[in-house]
This record gives sequence, structure tokens and C-alpha cells, in this order.
Amino acid sequence: MALGCALWLTAPVVSADAADAHYQLAKTLRAEGRYEEALAEIDLAVAARPNYAQGHLTRGSILRRLGRYQDALVSFRRAIQIEPKDGGAYGLAGATLLRLDRPKEAVKSLEKATALEPEHTNHWLNLGVAYRQSKDNDAAIATYEKALKVIPNDPRLLNNLGVALRKARRYDEAIKAHEQAMAADPYDPDVARNLAISLRGAKRYKEAIPIYIKAIELGDGGPPDLLFDLASCYEKVGNTKMAIATFERYIKATQKSDPEAAQRAQRAVDNLKKR
Repeated sequence: MALGCALWLTAPVVSADAADAHYQLAKTLRAEGRYEEALAEIDLAVAARPNYAQGHLTRGSILRRLGRYQDALVSFRRAIQIEPKDGGAYGLAGATLLRLDRPKEAVKSLEKATALEPEHTNHWLNLGVAYRQSKDNDAAIATYEKALKVIPNDPRLLNNLGVALRKARRYDEAIKAHEQAMAADPYDPDVARNLAISLRGAKRYKEAIPIYIKAIELGDGGPPDLLFDLASCYEKVGNTKMAIATFERYIKATQKSDPEAAQRAQRAVDNLKKR
């Protein structure tokens, strides 16, 4: 009887050691991009220790890398069941629900994540996206404003706030948010691009021109649409020469990928040359 008791007491320790070994190997394999092998190891870890919350979180992250979002969500929700006060698990579940195009469910999970981990920027960013995808842009604005009270001057939050304000046609406020974001991170091409777009939306074409140029330079050329917008700004301020030259750059950038767009731009050039 005593021998039986000793075996019963030591068995969980052996399983725990096995779970840790498989978990560590899974993390190494994940870092090396060997996701299928990592998944096999993490499956062994959670089999050895079913209530291993971190193991389920890691399993979910590997499944996300493999594009298996529904399976990943199951793992994240299992981690939440085990550790219901883990804000990271709610955040990962919410981000996965966004991938699954289920934004209203994502909102609930991400609201919980922000409550549990209010200083985690990604939770707020994803919550704002979830609201926007749920067609509630006002809630997205309120989310970013609330987040900035917790994490002041965060350039990503400011940038996203500016985008949401621009969607609401609150251009002056959007410009202010993007300017603050640029002050915090002057080398982010996305911030420069959004500031330029907001300035153009506010019909402040002269101010938009140097910002478009900066966005293009920072982004190694950026999307061709930036060139089209820049050319339009030159046209608005009466700089026909630069408008033509920039439209021609746009035509060159799009003539293979989007011939119809290139043709529209060519018509704009032809009209400008007639002036």
C-alpha cells in the first residue's frame, strides 16, 4: 500500500517536468519558424498538464502562425477558463476574432483585456479596430481617447485616433492627432501618410504637399495612391508642372498593375497640358 501511495504522489511531478520540457522546446521551434514541429511539442505539453494556461496560450499563438484561427481561438478560450484574470489571453482571443471577421465578439473580449491590462497598447488598438469594423466609429474614437489617458502620447494610438476622426470628417482634430503622433515618431511613414490625407481632406493642399513627399520618402515610395494624391494637391495649388510630373510618376508605377488607373491619370495629364 505504501509503495502505491508513493507512485501516486510522484506521477504528477514527472508529468509536470515533461510538460515544461515540451513547452520550452515548442517555444524554441516557434522562434525558428518550425511551426508544425512546435505544435506537436506544445500538444504534448498540454497533454501532460491539461490545466497549463501558458501552454494553451502558446498553442494558440502557434496555430495563429499556421493560419488556423478557429483552433487558435479554442486554445485562447481554454487559457481564459484556467486563468480568468489573464488580460493577455482575452487580448489574443479578441485579436483572433478580428481575424475571423467577428468584430462584435472581439469587442467583448478586448474590453475585458483593456480592463485587466490597461497599459497594454495592443489591446486598445485592437479594441478600436473592432469598434470600427462593427460600424461604430464614435466608440472607436472614445476608445482611443480613453487609452491616451492611460498611455499618453503613444504614436500608434494617436495615429489611429486621427484616422477615426478623419472618418468622422473631423479634419482639424484628426490633423492635431496625427501631428502629435508625428512628433512622437517622426519616421513612421504611416503617420506621415495619414497626416497628409487629413490635410488634403481639410483642403489644406499647400500644407499637405511636403507631408506627402515625406511619407513617400519614408516608405521607400509607398503605395502609388500617394503619388496620385500628391499630384492632385499640386494641381489644386496651381503648380501644373509638378502636377504633370507627379501624375507621370503615378502612371509609370501603375501601368502594369492597374492599367485603368494609369489611363485615368493620363487623361488628367492631357487636360493639364491643354491649359
